[in-house]
Amino acid sequence: MATTVLDCTVAGVGPVAVRLRPLAINLLVGDEQPSYSFDLAGRLIGAFVDGVNYRRGLDGRVLRKHAGQEGRVREWLAPEQASEFVSGAYRLAQAVAESCGDDRLAPLVGWTDRRIEEDVAAFRQIYRPVSILPPDQYLALVLQATEGCSYNRCTFCSFYRDRPFRIKDPAELRAHIEQVRAFFGPALALRRSLFLADANALVAALPRVHAWLDEIDAAGIQRPGGIFSFIDTFDAGRKSRDEWAELAARGLRRVYIGMESGDDALLRFLRKPGTAGDVVDAVRTLKGAGVGVGVIVMTGIGGFRFVGDHVAHTLAALQAMPLTREDLVYFSPFFEQPGSEYEAIAAAEGLTPLSWAEAAQQEDALRAALKNYWGVGSPLLARYDIREFVY
Repeated sequence: MATTVLDCTVAGVGPVAVRLRPLAINLLVGDEQPSYSFDLAGRLIGAFVDGVNYRRGLDGRVLRKHAGQEGRVREWLAPEQASEFVSGAYRLAQAVAESCGDDRLAPLVGWTDRRIEEDVAAFRQIYRPVSILPPDQYLALVLQATEGCSYNRCTFCSFYRDRPFRIKDPAELRAHIEQVRAFFGPALALRRSLFLADANALVAALPRVHAWLDEIDAAGIQRPGGIFSFIDTFDAGRKSRDEWAELAARGLRRVYIGMESGDDALLRFLRKPGTAGDVVDAVRTLKGAGVGVGVIVMTGIGGFRFVGDHVAHTLAALQAMPLTREDLVYFSPFFEQPGSEYEAIAAAEGLTPLSWAEAAQQEDALRAALKNYWGVGSPLLARYDIREFVY
């Protein structure tokens, strides 16, 4: 299906170009400014207004991003502001649909404040909080085959402190899938890949994972982009190379490992399980089984005490991995999460934190060395800023 463009004139607004895309509906007011994007179920997913980018999550929150004097500014709108912004976007959408008179714009009609609230409530009933995803999976279809994190003791992380780790049986996942399908409806088209959540979902025994995939297949969930998931280093070793190869054959394309650092002393300080060598071994096993990897490195973590060894040992660990251009290395600037233990422990240990500029220098040093080491076969090196996560 190709993109169709409708040109409409809306009273009190002026000319609006409507782009009916295979995966979304875009409204461009005037000279393509401002613009609003909706999924095929009519949910507002993003906008660009007066030079400011807005991303709306299915949980109703709205993230605003714009340029500031010291770089990009990221801020969540207050609930009242978010409600006003979203309501305004839907008033425009309703007016455009009525002016254009095209049945294909029906998903944009009828989004009253009450319906918006009910939609958000439905999402929150179906999902435990979707705490984090890798940036390349922000538009994945998330299925929570597990809840929480099987380890959940890293000092810097508070993503899953609100829930115990639990592995769902196939019947539970089947019910979850049915709810997810009903919620997304035609908007499933936008979700090209499938992410098995929460953290460490693939720690489940191989027969359980196969049973999950059977349920997904039986439900007809399409996943042209493949299947993705997080795995902890220690948990990756619970499956043999042949077992990972079985999952690759069923569509597992990439798993993401939070190595954080190649420095074992820093890993112990962060209370991470395993060592940098364990991460290298896990990556070799996964790559040997035909599964791609996304290795996550934190910059700025550990402050000045670990700064030299963090860069040197992380570089050595990454260079020991058989990474190719199909893989990812993410650099995630350290950002203290509310409720984490890191701040208190760092203060007690007398750690001097790095500034954002100094953390950025760590990333620049790692990027330069890795590009020089890998050359044209380099995996994708990218930024992973957890403050920009929206689902």
